[in-house]
Amino acid sequence: MANPSSSSSHPITEEREEVMVSEKGHTFIKTHFLKPIATSSVAVAELPRQRLSVSSSPSELLKRLSSAKSLSGFWVAERRFVSWVGKMEALHEPTWRKAGIFEAIKASTYNITKNPSLLLSVSQKWCPETNSFVFPWGEATVTLEDVMVLLGFSVLGSPVSDSVHSSEMEDVVEKLEKAWEEKKAGHGMVREEPWTSRFFGRGDLEHEAFLVLWLSLYVFPERTRRSISKCLVPIAVRLARGERIALAPAVLAGIYKDLGQISGRCDGKLNLKSLLKLVQVWTWERFKDLRPKPRDIPKGEPRIAQWDSLQQRHKNVRLRFDDFEWRPYTKPLKNWNPLRFYIEEAKWVTVGKSLGDEFAPFARCVRVSQLVGDGFVESYYPNRVAMQFGLAQDLPGLVTRHGDFTEKEAWDDYNKSLDGLKLYMPSRLASGSVTARYRDWWVKETTETLNARNRFDDDAVSPKVLPLSQVVQNLEKSFTATRSSMRRLANKDKIGELVKSLVSSRWKMKGAQEHDEEEEEEEEEEEEEEDNMTIAQIRSRRKYSDADKAGGDVSEPLGKRRRKFQVMDSDDDSGSCQKLASVKIEAKNEEYDETASNIQHKTRQICDDDEVDVNGDTPGKESMIVDEAKKAECWLHEAREKKRCNEKRREDILEKLKLRNLSIKEKELKLEAHSFGGGFHPTSDPVQCH
Repeated sequence: MANPSSSSSHPITEEREEVMVSEKGHTFIKTHFLKPIATSSVAVAELPRQRLSVSSSPSELLKRLSSAKSLSGFWVAERRFVSWVGKMEALHEPTWRKAGIFEAIKASTYNITKNPSLLLSVSQKWCPETNSFVFPWGEATVTLEDVMVLLGFSVLGSPVSDSVHSSEMEDVVEKLEKAWEEKKAGHGMVREEPWTSRFFGRGDLEHEAFLVLWLSLYVFPERTRRSISKCLVPIAVRLARGERIALAPAVLAGIYKDLGQISGRCDGKLNLKSLLKLVQVWTWERFKDLRPKPRDIPKGEPRIAQWDSLQQRHKNVRLRFDDFEWRPYTKPLKNWNPLRFYIEEAKWVTVGKSLGDEFAPFARCVRVSQLVGDGFVESYYPNRVAMQFGLAQDLPGLVTRHGDFTEKEAWDDYNKSLDGLKLYMPSRLASGSVTARYRDWWVKETTETLNARNRFDDDAVSPKVLPLSQVVQNLEKSFTATRSSMRRLANKDKIGELVKSLVSSRWKMKGAQEHDEEEEEEEEEEEEEEDNMTIAQIRSRRKYSDADKAGGDVSEPLGKRRRKFQVMDSDDDSGSCQKLASVKIEAKNEEYDETASNIQHKTRQICDDDEVDVNGDTPGKESMIVDEAKKAECWLHEAREKKRCNEKRREDILEKLKLRNLSIKEKELKLEAHSFGGGFHPTSDPVQCH
């Protein structure tokens, strides 16, 4: 296997040993990352601390997205266009393959039924600063790989903005532009129907005219009408001569820009011009619970054919984006095979300068770069979503930019030579993983920003809870009466203090009771989980690694709640468990004793103080104080009862711990006996990080 350091080119993948997080816990292994990565000299590319304000309500955005004219990227391929595609394919398929547009033209003949609710829901996760979707479990985005696989556009070739290269091509451009001027209506545009009628089956410019139509409707569509763009004529002429043009970065730049508009940058009308149907198909490919049932792909047709004219399963704007599929395109489907660079065995390769190099497209997909759109530039950060390419995810390094890129500078950045580049190609079966430090960083980063981003994703609204001060105020209202003297007001203050103390103490006891119930539920869950555990899993459960002590429970996958109890390894497992339970229950008992004592003391103190004033007040005042004292005694009685119940619970828990530890030891003995008889090899387990 070639070593990447032997190349004079700077590699875009890096190999090193690192502590990784997996379902089995922490493993210290050699793995591969996408650069740039945060180091001592490279800052971390942080998430923005504040989410951009959404200028329109979800209902308003949904109404705009539902408009028939708002999403030109969903133009339906009409029957006459499909017929024209068939005729041109029979004549010019070799030219289309050379230009890298054969799959793209075929994909244009399939219709994706627009689902505005799904688009709005996923777009609300978009972060324009990072050009990625921010989900609770991590980042993901639409990449050049998605554009290439699903829409069929090339990531290699010359820029869209190039001019024609010969006098013959200039003549053709001039003729087509003249025809455009002739068909131009009074409102300054050429519609699809007269353009098709002018060139379909007529003259030697039919191929170029067809490509102008295709580019205008299915690559760079206008927003409100099916019209022909005069500015696309030179691109069509170049493609008709077999010139490969990198359409993928231009298409992706437009998608990034439009997602930024929907996610909150727009004021007034949406000006969406990109192929947002890719975002919808991307969502179906990645989230299996949100997709309709795909069709069988006809033989020889592109992958997007499986979504032709399907209706969305869910139409509610509030959707859950779980169970993300990181690498859907590496798996073969009926009548569709993965691209050539999805290899079986991982290896290092050297990328050649030829456009025919099978690994060059993958190199473009995984390299941080700038994407040139129609008069704008968008940043491309695949290093933030390395797992989508089968690589490991580490802290993304900050990409420094010296001012804004011009379109020429951005293209030069994208088109940097790949000749001689050493590139690690993962196996198509590789799923990727994250480093322990990335997991810790992600949890910290999303603490402050994710709640606001996910407000459209919550299926349930938390019940409104009154603050303690308002509860106390409501209780005091029942004791409030018109008083004519300052002495009575003073007594009211004393009663208010008593009520506040009693309410606070009661809430503490209620919280302690709920906490005990939660602990019992967790222990029952642990017992159920341990029924099917292997020896390695039992031992792993009883490990408390140094990494856990330093950075929290980083052995669990993202998003899982940390267990409150972890059993430490010792010669006497039951002893440590019983001691832990005993300490916690003793603390609860002390809390109950202290609460009861405080209630009793405060009750006596206020009643003693009031004896001086009661003789001069009305009988109703004395009765009110007596009532409060009775309530205090009732709460005190409840506290004592809870303490007795807690003692009984303590005995039950200790008994359960004894039985569980005996059961675990019995399972270990049985499993060890079975394993040694069946060829179990302890050394085959991954190295645990201590």
